[in-house]
Amino acid sequence: MRPNFRQLANEQRWNLVYWGRRLRHRDALPALPAKDAALVARLKRDGAVITSLAELAIPGSAAMLAAGDELHQAIIGRIPADKGGFTIHATAGEIGQHPELIRWGLNERLLAIVENYSGLPAIYRGLTVRRDVAGGDMAETRLLHRDNEDSRILKIIIYLSDVDERGGPFEFIPRDLTPASWRLSFDGSRAADAEMERLVPRDRWVPCTGKRGTAIIADTCSIYHRGRVAESADRQTLFFCYNSALPMSPHYCGPLFDPGALVAACPDLSAAQRAAISPPYE
Repeated sequence: MRPNFRQLANEQRWNLVYWGRRLRHRDALPALPAKDAALVARLKRDGAVITSLAELAIPGSAAMLAAGDELHQAIIGRIPADKGGFTIHATAGEIGQHPELIRWGLNERLLAIVENYSGLPAIYRGLTVRRDVAGGDMAETRLLHRDNEDSRILKIIIYLSDVDERGGPFEFIPRDLTPASWRLSFDGSRAADAEMERLVPRDRWVPCTGKRGTAIIADTCSIYHRGRVAESADRQTLFFCYNSALPMSPHYCGPLFDPGALVAACPDLSAAQRAAISPPYE
């Protein structure tokens, strides 16, 4: 497949602006403890890190898990409404009834990790409560793909159920092996397994299996990734979503909850937390 030179030129111009902003913001990056700095270094090297809620030790994790469980119970039996016909989501209104769930992703340590990774102030979009129904076609996000809303983003994927090889694990190709999108068909947005295997041996793909409470932190713009087809049971997850204050495609970076309602429910939010839910591109 030939590269789209106009698209590449546009991306190059945007990258010049992006890197200029990063250089100016470098001295304002929040300091990180050694453990979090090591996590950021691994993200920059591999594009994704598999950890756990126990290792992250973010306050409020137990309440977050309980709220996630409640919402997953509420959406059982709904008809999948996405394009692929295999995912069920809680609505923004339902998520808004659980401010403790939204607030977990606003923890200042997490925001500092995102900011140090992207090099720019962190914007917290919120989260999705997602149930991937077992079976069905390999289509849409079950195919290897890269997101394109920003140069660097982070998603924190929390498993609410045990996920083994047959449970539909999140799977990714490490950053140093992820090919340029123009080398693949489907305009680089979706790739068939056989085509990717021609460029990257399958044994180098990384399936993220783990017990309930597993946390995967991934830059889904920088690495090819997918959710494999669940075979044994529905996969139950939470996706916490972050991007920079200068996203490449701001129209894809809107909030997934009502920020005003969160501020009303949590009036003690810090200045950093309020800034993270007040994107400058809105």
